[in-house]
Amino acid sequence: MDINLTHYLAAMAYNSAYIALFIAIIALAKLSYNLATPYNTTNQLTDNANTALGLSIGGYLGAITIIYGFVLAGPSKGLLTDLINVSLYSVLGMVLLTCSRFLNDKLLLRLFCNQEQLINRQNEAVGLVQAANYMAAALIIGGALTGEGTWLSAIVFYALGQLLLIMFAKGYDHLTAFDLHEQLEKGNKAVAMSFSGTMLALAIILCHALLGGFHTWQQSLSLFFIDALFGFLILPIVRYLVDKIIFSKISLDQAMHDNNTAVAVIESSIAISVAVIITIAI
Repeated sequence: MDINLTHYLAAMAYNSAYIALFIAIIALAKLSYNLATPYNTTNQLTDNANTALGLSIGGYLGAITIIYGFVLAGPSKGLLTDLINVSLYSVLGMVLLTCSRFLNDKLLLRLFCNQEQLINRQNEAVGLVQAANYMAAALIIGGALTGEGTWLSAIVFYALGQLLLIMFAKGYDHLTAFDLHEQLEKGNKAVAMSFSGTMLALAIILCHALLGGFHTWQQSLSLFFIDALFGFLILPIVRYLVDKIIFSKISLDQAMHDNNTAVAVIESSIAISVAVIITIAI
């Protein structure tokens, strides 16, 4: 009994180090978010009760957690080495997620200023999409860091993932009867939910290609683009089936245009669920 208790306490102490590091990483992530913005996030959240910014920061912190979890789940090289590696990769994640904010503003949602929408208009639809973009990027970064992933592989696959998300956004805009930017600028939460759910579903599929670990560039890139093509094909089909079977009595596009968040929740949930099942089945 004494031996088992000793091992148990040792394991608790071992795991407590990772929990303490995670708390420190979250605090550092919040600080880095503040330093990368021209506005005072504390005032926005407390004095102005800015839910749009809260959604964005929540997505950012969630993304840091995803990256932390992926790195932590990798092969152990000893407590001290693990703590150093997790810290370094988490900092890399913060840098890349700050890049995501810039790309989200300049390329993904380029027809309006994200900062103006978040701060001046407190547009929760834009905040939701920005949060989803952070977490989608984190899934790709985390997938790239599994196995024998390196800093270089994480950056390369992050860049490719962001490019594919931008391409997917353009394709999504063409396939729907409404204008994505126009509806988001109007604060349409249903459109934001639909787009965010589908974007996360694509990121889950892309992450799947990287979960086996990094072996060779040719193999990893091939799997990544095959899964990307599969995602580009299957997600519009899923949306079409949701429209024709589950919501056969209404038009899905019309429901999104009318800001029907109830329908949007179901649609985005199905897209994410299908992506998860794909990663399990394949």
